[in-house]
Amino acid sequence: MIFKHIFRFSPAGRSRLPSFTLLLVLMLVASVAHAERLRLVTEEWPSLIDNTDQGPVGILWEMSRNVLNNLGYEVTLEFVPWRRAQRLVVEGKRDGIIGIGINDEREGNYRFPEESLLLSETVLVSRKSDYVAYTGPESLAGLQIGISKGYSYSSEISNAKGFDRVAMPGIESGLRMLVLGRIDAMLANRHVVLAEAKRLGIAGEIAVSESAASGGPIYLAFRRDMPEEFAVQFSNALRRYKADNLITDPPHNGP
Repeated sequence: MIFKHIFRFSPAGRSRLPSFTLLLVLMLVASVAHAERLRLVTEEWPSLIDNTDQGPVGILWEMSRNVLNNLGYEVTLEFVPWRRAQRLVVEGKRDGIIGIGINDEREGNYRFPEESLLLSETVLVSRKSDYVAYTGPESLAGLQIGISKGYSYSSEISNAKGFDRVAMPGIESGLRMLVLGRIDAMLANRHVVLAEAKRLGIAGEIAVSESAASGGPIYLAFRRDMPEEFAVQFSNALRRYKADNLITDPPHNGP
């Protein structure tokens, strides 16, 4: 109303009113569009979420993107090393991280929905020529075990002693270290490590343990200051999406 009053007495001002109004509309649209755009981060998990020339692919991306799109959000995804991905969301520089497990510390750093994306199963991977059967932390005694930095493992693994932990930059580098004999075994997601070994052409050289060494649900977790109502809305929408699309956990492949 104040703008109408001002321009009523100014012919020049009246002539500028449409462009001024248009500017206000554009600013409002830009603000709304920005509010509805979510910037996500993750690290590549071969076959579950991949970074290709055509863009992100894989079930974790499809579920995250489609559910958020259905809720009216535009979504972008950036692939970065895992520890950096976590830091970006904790610092509020990105809105969410795909494929993260939950623990007490992370619950304080992120906004987790109730519904998970999938269940992750971490297995012990060794050379077929020197197979290590996982029967518990004691079966790792005296071995050099590849561990991914920034990943969360069960308390049984995290607190275990008697074996050497060797940092792996990623699944691919861990597999190369394994086949070259630089480590005795490595811990990795069952589905991801088998897909990566197949891609590298070394699937016939490795074996994975029948029993899981660690595991649990993985989530699309959001920055901590996202409203709780948003997490509830996302969780309900994800639950419906999984039911409608008959989505279950990836198949478990033996050694």
